[in-house]
Amino acid sequence: MLYNRATKQISISSACEVFTMKSRMSVLFAFTLTLVFTSLALAAPRASVDQPIFDFGTVAQGKKVDHSFTIKNSGDAPLTIGQVSTSCGCTVAEVSSRSIPPGKSSNIKASFDSTNFSGRISKTIYVHTNDPKTLVYSLTIKGNLFEQIEINPKQLNLGEIKVGTKKETVINIENKGTQPLTVISAKTAMPQVVAKILKKKLKTGESGTISVAVTPRAGDRFLAGYLTIVTSSPEKPEITIPVYASTAK
Repeated sequence: MLYNRATKQISISSACEVFTMKSRMSVLFAFTLTLVFTSLALAAPRASVDQPIFDFGTVAQGKKVDHSFTIKNSGDAPLTIGQVSTSCGCTVAEVSSRSIPPGKSSNIKASFDSTNFSGRISKTIYVHTNDPKTLVYSLTIKGNLFEQIEINPKQLNLGEIKVGTKKETVINIENKGTQPLTVISAKTAMPQVVAKILKKKLKTGESGTISVAVTPRAGDRFLAGYLTIVTSSPEKPEITIPVYASTAK
């Protein structure tokens, strides 16, 4: 009897120890899983750019401005770059790598065409990422543009012209650049419009004129087209001027 009781006590004690050990292991396993899932939950990419705003200073109108932004993944999960868009068709952007491991970087090469702009400008590049804190990262190109060639007026609206009657006007052109300017040609695909350059060679600060004559033909109801001025300026070799007129009998 004593043997049986002792054996039962040993068995119960062993079972308790096994149960306690299993419980400890379960608690430890659960704690380990919690740490793993917490670590996974906290892991995230982080997009950062040291200089998200690029100021190119002052350049001549017509010049292309190129700049490379460096975007870094300062997080602890891969950073993915999705769509890259711009605020204007004058600006394009290309990404060197769309998948960035933690601690690594990628370049976003931007190019701005200043042909149709003057004065202070600011253009934005929108970079879509999987960074939970910054789903869309904004980059900016800004600066000042000065016109080397000033045209006045920038478009010709001649109003109503009687069929068969010639109406004449002039376009003023001023060389505001630092080099001499040659006005090479002034042409249009409209047979009703004839343009003549009155002064081709313009020194720095000098102005000239282009004479424009419009003669509507029978059957014309409305005239609309462009006058293209070709110059020796490498930044602005062509200047396009809209020309409008209506006809009267």
